[in-house]
Amino acid sequence: PYMAPEISEKQLAANRRSRLLVGTTGPKTPEGKARVKWNALKHGLLAGSVVIPSRHGSESRHQFKHLLTQLHDELNPVGMLEEMLVEKIAVAYWRLRRALRAETRQICDNINDFRRYHYQPHPGTLALPSTGDTYKIVRYESAIERQLHRAIYRLERLQDRRQRGSPQPSEELPVDEN
Repeated sequence: PYMAPEISEKQLAANRRSRLLVGTTGPKTPEGKARVKWNALKHGLLAGSVVIPSRHGSESRHQFKHLLTQLHDELNPVGMLEEMLVEKIAVAYWRLRRALRAETRQICDNINDFRRYHYQPHPGTLALPSTGDTYKIVRYESAIERQLHRAIYRLERLQDRRQRGSPQPSEELPVDEN
């Protein structure tokens, strides 16, 4: 089981001082907790589940299952490792689509804010102001693309070995760090 790291007395004292300055450590009542439950979900890229519930986004479990079925039919996985890689490909592709939607929304919001508060660009030009949130989304997108391509590559290698009748070494599929 997970055990939290030990905190020094010095750190505990700093945490207490900080809590006094801020004034609160968050909602205490069930109603308050329910109100702020989804505050951290800005774009859903780090969501615990693959499909974000419909009341918080436009994703559908049915669409994800359909994607997984299509990939399964196209890639014809055999065995548990190939099944895992097909699922990893589906999840990475699903998250990549989410990242692209989040990036588009963020850029549109940035442009609207820029035009509203700064200046109107010359007709025919498009200003693409960026914020830290936009850069963060692009970084997530890049990491997801690497995961997608890595899973596709590993599946192709595994299927090629299986079709040639070669043994499948266990070190072929190390656990991803990201």
